[in-house]
Amino acid sequence: MSRVTYANTPATLDQETLRATHGVRAVSAAEEGAGVNMLPGGVYGFTYSPALPNAPLFAGRRYRSYETHKLADGAIYVIGFADAQTAAQVESPGEHTIQIQPEPEANANTLVKIPYARIQNHRQYAAPNQHGFTVTLESSK
Repeated sequence: MSRVTYANTPATLDQETLRATHGVRAVSAAEEGAGVNMLPGGVYGFTYSPALPNAPLFAGRRYRSYETHKLADGAIYVIGFADAQTAAQVESPGEHTIQIQPEPEANANTLVKIPYARIQNHRQYAAPNQHGFTVTLESSK
């Protein structure tokens, strides 16, 4: 019987830059597993449950887990990658249904940050084996 091994993708330079811009640090060992809603501002972590209000965050990236930032002001963002057209939709006003990936792919290599405040609808399930995360964004506030 063979054993499946998953390689974890290291952070991109864009992710490192965004972490610095957002002023976030990795969740501590004591904070790991807590829901993003219960964590203090200024942290980031990885989850298989992107966009859930109580998504548990972990310091280490796991296979196809989504990076999530909680800023000092309490704003929460799901971080992912999309094609250029989708990235433009995230940045534009209006309602859009989009799909993002947890790590860069050939046709989805533009970093996007989705504010929880814009999330109107998504499938609420753990996503480690799903190809992408589909979410409907409401108009910018």
